[in-house]
Amino acid sequence: MTNIEKVKEVIKEYYPHAEHGIFDCRNLVGDEMYTIFDEDRVQVDICYDYEYFEVFGLADWEFFEVEHYYNSLKLDEMMQDNDGY
Repeated sequence: MTNIEKVKEVIKEYYPHAEHGIFDCRNLVGDEMYTIFDEDRVQVDICYDYEYFEVFGLADWEFFEVEHYYNSLKLDEMMQDNDGY
């Protein structure tokens, strides 16, 4: 399993606790973060208070793919909330 696939699995598992975004830079305000994945120089942190992810160690194109996946989860959730409309 590649790093991207592993990160996607983590994002999918924890998505209900981080519905407000995914970023590839560290927050500057000192939000409390928890590391939920740390393997092969790739780290995924979550902020439970403000419900977002931070992802480090991926190339730009890899993060773009993970971000696209995150957005597809968000879209799926929106479609379910609106009964497909």
